[in-house]
Amino acid sequence: MKQKNIVLMVVAVGCGLVAAFLTSQMSAKPAAVEKVDVIVAAKDLTVGTSYTKDDLKNILKRKSVAKDAVPPNVIEAEEELLEKRLTRTIHAEEFIAKSDLTKGGVVSIPAGMSMVSMPINLPNAVHGFVLPGSKVDVLASVQLNNKVRVLPILVNMLVLAVDSHLAAPQNGPAVANISTVSFAVDRKQALLIQLAKARHCDMTLLLRNQEDKENENDKGYRIDEVMKLLQNGDIRDPEQGEGADVKDPKNDNEDPKDPKEPKPSPMPTPKAETVKVPAAADEIPAGTQITKDLIAEKFKLVELPKDLAADAVTDLEALADDKQTLRTGLGKGQWITKSLVGKAEPKPAPRDADVLPKPGPAVAKNIRVVSRHTASRTTEFRYEEIAPGQWKFLGEYENDKLVDNDKKSPAPEKVD
Repeated sequence: MKQKNIVLMVVAVGCGLVAAFLTSQMSAKPAAVEKVDVIVAAKDLTVGTSYTKDDLKNILKRKSVAKDAVPPNVIEAEEELLEKRLTRTIHAEEFIAKSDLTKGGVVSIPAGMSMVSMPINLPNAVHGFVLPGSKVDVLASVQLNNKVRVLPILVNMLVLAVDSHLAAPQNGPAVANISTVSFAVDRKQALLIQLAKARHCDMTLLLRNQEDKENENDKGYRIDEVMKLLQNGDIRDPEQGEGADVKDPKNDNEDPKDPKEPKPSPMPTPKAETVKVPAAADEIPAGTQITKDLIAEKFKLVELPKDLAADAVTDLEALADDKQTLRTGLGKGQWITKSLVGKAEPKPAPRDADVLPKPGPAVAKNIRVVSRHTASRTTEFRYEEIAPGQWKFLGEYENDKLVDNDKKSPAPEKVD
């Protein structure tokens, strides 16, 4: 055999061996992945909820997953949820860790904080969109030294509960009814809420953007200044702004030669744009007509933030000229909006068909009209003076059209 043929045979055998090796590698099965059965949520589970043994079969299920994908500290038995409450919302197909469970109290209060509740109605709670977990500012309007003042008394507060709800409702984005909202507070914040109640502040919640961790307006907020303001009732010069210092009467006797370094002035907060609005000085019942005398006696000007009084009527003189009437009553301090006023309803005509109205004024020379009103229509009986004090019945008219000229006159021949 020639040497050339031997070389070709060797090459062919080598290629065959390589092809066989590659084929065996491609057909080989991949290494088996170790899997384990773990407990996951069968549906969304809300924070603060506790479950009974009968509930477990509906809210939990077992799922086979790769062992490497299982996070540490997951629950291994369904019974671990009994007599426990969830500290966070668990979504469907999600693992449940032992750290997600707590025993005892329903509410999970942040460390170092306490919980306090504040009465508030639905409109003042952003119409139910304030929910557990929301961050809010507490705004208050209060009358100090015969002036109305609006200011933030607490900022960036964590809502722990709305009434007895610890989570958002499952049937909608808002709560249908609200009577109280509970916050996580420190001791000073709790005292300030109680002080605001004693001052009869009208409190409203401002819902913050949950993505905004900081707010520029928060830099000028000083809780001690707010507390002094509500305690003393002092009104600052409007030119000083919200963040200006409040003079402490206890420091009036300080020595001006005291070598202590002066304290830096806090950064002023931008002044909110305000508008003067006429508000009721006392209660005014529904159905009252707006007159200039009523405006002078029952209304006074109050200063409010422009956004808060956006729908307020500032020109009551125009309502008086148009003879507008209050549709509903006004409480003390309440201002008028366009929806609260309207034209007075005309009084209904008398329905006693047996009583003949007095003759009306002459509508033409020697012609007089007697009108009769019923529940369904108004008719006119027309008379012509044929002699002094003598009148002839012309007929019954409706909408200036003769209805019946043979009908007997409802009035005597003499009409005074």
